[in-house]
Amino acid sequence: MKIKKGDTVKVLYGKDTGKQGLVLAIDAKSRKVVVEGLNKYKKHVKGDGKNKTSEILTIVKPMDVSKVMLICSSCGKATRVGIVREGDKVERVCKKCGKVIEVVVKKEEPKVEKKSTTKKSTAVKKKVTKSKSEKA
Repeated sequence: MKIKKGDTVKVLYGKDTGKQGLVLAIDAKSRKVVVEGLNKYKKHVKGDGKNKTSEILTIVKPMDVSKVMLICSSCGKATRVGIVREGDKVERVCKKCGKVIEVVVKKEEPKVEKKSTTKKSTAVKKKVTKSKSEKA
């Protein structure tokens, strides 16, 4: 996904159309984003009469990533995001102004071979046989 945690986004359609907010969380598998202060819903919680009290909570639900568009930090406009790869660098680029939004450098970690920790038993069992004179 081209939108990451900490980005400022604008809602394109839905009940919060035109509003802006900060991305709090992302679920890449279901392609959902949680935006701070947007997509609020009321949840009624029933109390048990002893310890727990009845209340109405305001919760923020995740919305589909297709409903939001990234706001460029340099030009301040809602824009599409391009990706430029050079070697081990990955850059997110604003499609409107062409400036770099973020640079990510991938570091390759040296592979270390792990030795097996299980030791095979090398002990040989000797079969002890008793002679006829010892049996009697």
